[in-house]
Amino acid sequence: MHIKKWAKDFFETPSRIFFIVYLGIMLLGGIILYLPISNTKNITFLDALFTSFSAVSDTGLIVLDTPNDFTFFGKLVILLLLQIGGLGYMSFTTFFLLTFGQKISFRDRLILAESLNYPGVGGLIKFIRRVFVFVLFFEIIGAVLIFFSLVRKYDVFYALGLSLFHSISAFNNAGFSLFSNNLVDFRNDYLINFTIASLIFVGGIGFFVLNEVYLYFKKEISRLSTHTKLVLGTSIYLIVFGMLGILLFEYNNYKGLWLYSWSERVLTAFFTSVSSRTAGFNTIDLSGFTDATLSLVSSIMFIGASPGSTGGGIKTTTFAVIMLAIYNYIKGSNYVNVNYRRIKEDQIYKALVIFSISFIYITLISLYLTKLEKITFTYALFETISAFSTVGLSVGNGTVLSLSAKFSSLGKVIIMITMFVGKIGLLSFMMALTSQKKDIRIKSPETKILI
Repeated sequence: MHIKKWAKDFFETPSRIFFIVYLGIMLLGGIILYLPISNTKNITFLDALFTSFSAVSDTGLIVLDTPNDFTFFGKLVILLLLQIGGLGYMSFTTFFLLTFGQKISFRDRLILAESLNYPGVGGLIKFIRRVFVFVLFFEIIGAVLIFFSLVRKYDVFYALGLSLFHSISAFNNAGFSLFSNNLVDFRNDYLINFTIASLIFVGGIGFFVLNEVYLYFKKEISRLSTHTKLVLGTSIYLIVFGMLGILLFEYNNYKGLWLYSWSERVLTAFFTSVSSRTAGFNTIDLSGFTDATLSLVSSIMFIGASPGSTGGGIKTTTFAVIMLAIYNYIKGSNYVNVNYRRIKEDQIYKALVIFSISFIYITLISLYLTKLEKITFTYALFETISAFSTVGLSVGNGTVLSLSAKFSSLGKVIIMITMFVGKIGLLSFMMALTSQKKDIRIKSPETKILI
């Protein structure tokens, strides 16, 4: 009786349902990838599980060489896992239920709305149908454009498979590649660079923003919301800032970006800036970057993508709200305004909480990995943020794998937990493990603290 009550109480909130279901999908994926049908050599269950965690969380950190260590079936499993991770299991479930004419309960609508960061439940079913249209449209267009480039080097059917895999991986901000050295061999390929970058950007701005931009251009709405403007503005600013910062910090670094011509430097800096927003594709060996460049990329990764998108991080809106709060406070304003609209205090408080607990978590994990794995703090921090923000970029292990491949079993487990936490959100993770808030009817008297 007590067990039934505990189970009922535990599953009454969406954050706890996400916790259990995503964990279940990751474990199932690890079991399937461990089967002989999925791999081409003897692998450990921990490495198979790590790959599953990385795929479902759309991270892209690898401890196994994806194109060589997995069979065709294994690659299909990875592709399915990262697609489920990008769209969310509730989106898939809802879509198939709608396809077969089933009704969606109000409770399921609430869970779906939270998983997609959709405000309310009004128009949710129409929205989810449109989301799948967006996904199919962009992934197919992306695959076609990538195909035009790859078909010049590979057989038609092989090029088609590669194109589809990389298009899906890019839109879902996953960073998984069927090339052992990721996209390094395509550093000069403008078509692949801009196609992958565009897919990353579109997948990273959020389905709500995509839907609103679509409705705006169809003239079904007369103006874009403050949220959409903030997301688009912050995203573009971070890309430009990141690109210029990489060029500045890599100046005269002939172990990194300065190995190449100016056209390659600019294109690589642009692509790295876009990819570090949670995608994880790379066209250059990041181990050659200076510590300053790695620190800059780490900060971009920490911010990540936007709410309701396929990416992770603390989110562009969290970063923007905090910057606006600082700016308005310095100005002496009692309110935080953007586009002549005032941001609610509880949203500012939530943004500060997300930033603070994320910063503390990443710092503690990085410090521990520095001691555990005997690596520099810069490398530990980079790998931790990459996992937490579900990016997938890494300084590498000296071969084609991520730095995590050199970690001990405990180190790999820590990175797996970090990817899981980054996928469902640190705040949601903590809420899933703690009791829900209760209404407090008695308010304590105010006091003053010197700050």
